[in-house]
Amino acid sequence: MGRNVISSLLGVLLILTVLATGGFAEEEEKINLNSISVEELSKIPGLNLELAKKIVKLREENGEFIDMEELLSVPGIDNRLLRQLKKHLFVESVEDCNC
Repeated sequence: MGRNVISSLLGVLLILTVLATGGFAEEEEKINLNSISVEELSKIPGLNLELAKKIVKLREENGEFIDMEELLSVPGIDNRLLRQLKKHLFVESVEDCNC
């Protein structure tokens, strides 16, 4: 009976490890909007070179993005596209600022 309990616990531990690893892998695939280049950005599903240039221009003119919703000020980006972009991008400061 002791072996069954140990086997069950190991099985649960294995499942939890797989679930946790899957969650981390998904987050690692996202790219920081404050450090991505025009070329990389244009490869994100839903974007093209023109939109990528507008996004980087906005970042250069106004400084780092604080949140993804700022992308809604870019002509051509609506709520539907923003939801799609959130699957591939995240916002994190790359400069030492208190913005």
